[in-house]
Amino acid sequence: MNVVITGTNKGLGLCLVKTFIERGHRVLAGMYEGDDKSQLEAFASVNEGGVVIVPMDVSDEGSVNLSARIACDIFGSIDILINNAGILLPKDRENLIYNVDVKDLKKSLEVNTIGTVIMMKEFLPLMRDDGKGTMIFITSEAGSMSNSGSNFPSYSISKAAANKAVFILRATVGERYRIFAVHPGRMNTEMGRTTAQIEPEESADGIYRIATGITEVGDIGFINYKGEPMTI
Repeated sequence: MNVVITGTNKGLGLCLVKTFIERGHRVLAGMYEGDDKSQLEAFASVNEGGVVIVPMDVSDEGSVNLSARIACDIFGSIDILINNAGILLPKDRENLIYNVDVKDLKKSLEVNTIGTVIMMKEFLPLMRDDGKGTMIFITSEAGSMSNSGSNFPSYSISKAAANKAVFILRATVGERYRIFAVHPGRMNTEMGRTTAQIEPEESADGIYRIATGITEVGDIGFINYKGEPMTI
């Protein structure tokens, strides 16, 4: 299958690239140009032809448009899109909603929410539309309205909005595509280490199974990496 994954330089994104490549698929790996890409490049170098690395800032429409055109040139059409790119800014780990850094809130919305919509806009035309094309947007349990926690306000707000964007897309074109917002679990990564319960490899395997249809999900919009329903 032809697969596009964002946020691939480390953590879950890198694990997803490895999982798909090791199981025989082709991957266009998008990553923010300023990030360290040494691990991704090292993996790509021993899997020549399987991984195509492209610079991609999901909050920049021009950057995503260029990546989409590259994907079109290489693949023609896309079977699976996984938008994994996202940010949790340092101050957001400390501040509460009443003293939130508004600049951080705006940046979180730009990447986590607006970036989600840009990815939809630019890549939907490339998706196979026979009911089997799959679009997965990595969101978070933090975006659930039933989650009463006060931590990570900017991140939580942006992920709640991203969940809503996914549900709007499902309502618009859901009869032609498999579309999910996915909570990847609390992973032992740079972003989630303080609350980690699983390794990113476990999450990547679960998401792979959802994306390829091994795990049957049904008509549920917000799920975890095991394919289990999450509460909005």
